[in-house]
Amino acid sequence: MKLFKHSYKQGMAALLGLAMLSGVATSAQAATVSEGVATIPGTFLFDFDAGSLAGAGPDVWWEQMTTTSRALMPYSTAQLAYVGQVGVGGLSFNALTVSDLEALTYSSTGISGGDVGSLLTANSVFAVKTDAGNYGKVLVTFPFFQAYQNNGLGVYWVTMTPTTPVPEADTYSMLLAGFALMAAVVRRRTA
Repeated sequence: MKLFKHSYKQGMAALLGLAMLSGVATSAQAATVSEGVATIPGTFLFDFDAGSLAGAGPDVWWEQMTTTSRALMPYSTAQLAYVGQVGVGGLSFNALTVSDLEALTYSSTGISGGDVGSLLTANSVFAVKTDAGNYGKVLVTFPFFQAYQNNGLGVYWVTMTPTTPVPEADTYSMLLAGFALMAAVVRRRTA
């Protein structure tokens, strides 16, 4: 019986090692849902999933409290996270992955974009957790804080959805072969 336990433990350790080498533990990949350039005019809604103004499920709206005070507000169940300025602390918009976006702390409060304490300046980055559960990274290309331009906000965004890792086909065949080998060892030891 002691020999059986020892062989079983060694076999399981070998199987786990083979499974890890063959790709069972893979990282999540992301599929792009929408991407583009847009201007979000003052008091308008924007849907980062569809990439359109006032889409079926808007995620943000540009609230204008006074002629100079405004904020980008999450809409419905969407949430926002301010990330920072491109180049500050090594922040690269292109290098942000869906895993990076998932790790952020999101909030249902807005991001200041007015003339006092504005975080939404050119080259600032924020993230959106959309109402559909996707993650968007957004680069402010230019703030329009003039009434004749309807106090809009120029953005470039990429909305991504994480996909679950899928084990490779050879992983399953290796696991099955390992279990068959374990069964043969157990059968031989008990006989």
